[in-house]
Amino acid sequence: MGGGSLSIGGSSRQRQPALRMFAIEFSQSSLPIVGQGEFDPSFVVSRLGAMTSRMLVAGVIDNMERRDTESGPGYRGRLRDSTGLHMFDIAPFNPELHADAEEILARFERGDRFLVLMLGRSRHYETEDGGVFTSIRTEGFREIDSSQYHVWLARTADATMRRIDAHRKSRELDASESSFRSGEIPSDLIPGLLKAKEHYGDVDDSVYEVAVMRAISMSEGIAPPEETHTTEDSVEPTPMVTETPKNIEGEEAIGKAKEIIMECLSNSNAPVDYDTLIRACSSVGITRLTAEEVIDDLRDVQALIQEPEFGYFEIL
Repeated sequence: MGGGSLSIGGSSRQRQPALRMFAIEFSQSSLPIVGQGEFDPSFVVSRLGAMTSRMLVAGVIDNMERRDTESGPGYRGRLRDSTGLHMFDIAPFNPELHADAEEILARFERGDRFLVLMLGRSRHYETEDGGVFTSIRTEGFREIDSSQYHVWLARTADATMRRIDAHRKSRELDASESSFRSGEIPSDLIPGLLKAKEHYGDVDDSVYEVAVMRAISMSEGIAPPEETHTTEDSVEPTPMVTETPKNIEGEEAIGKAKEIIMECLSNSNAPVDYDTLIRACSSVGITRLTAEEVIDDLRDVQALIQEPEFGYFEIL
């Protein structure tokens, strides 16, 4: 597969622009709009009002399998970014992608973990009880390095924050195109926002802002702002002045952080939240940034832990 140009299958349709979107926003979308004509695009509308027909996503291959069908071999997998999982498939009628898909599959089965940039078309499945599940029909993909992934994180964070800002402005406005235009909401976001407000109602967009801040911290290589914690569940107070632990650095800090994180998860019968792992590392002199990098490495590279719910971790 390599790190060259994006491998893309052919299509006779006029292509919609590809939106950058984190997994947490796409996976929580439940409003499909199906095109009526043969070449009319279909969309999945997110809670922030993004009308997604095609997407540019990136992350670590979390799972990959070959599926033999009557139409020929196809592939299905999961791509993990900093916020969650994208489901994707490579169809039997895209044989030009199959050689690279086989390479991905072979490397995944060997235990390799690597970053991929993927272009695809948004899809949805509706269950009998009305549930909607999203996925991506892959049009092209290529392996990328960590610096390229950080660029994708930063640009996707910008695109998501633009939608969050528009969504927040819309709360104070009447749900009409003229009102949104008067309120200086970008014209390209208005149709999706109107549809989202009608379908989803009031949406708490703070979860997407948290995802953006985490992505920014990863892309810039800095620690996100410290959160304020109450002292209700802290240890019993003592008049003694506690000594600040001496910071440890380099390979010693990385090894110690891995040991502490794995011990915390092993000793818990339930997933452990992100901040608990960070505080456990900080208590022995490991910086927040080092702890975050080790968590990401254990999840995305070594595949020793998983994140079943955003912000909570357990042994894989």
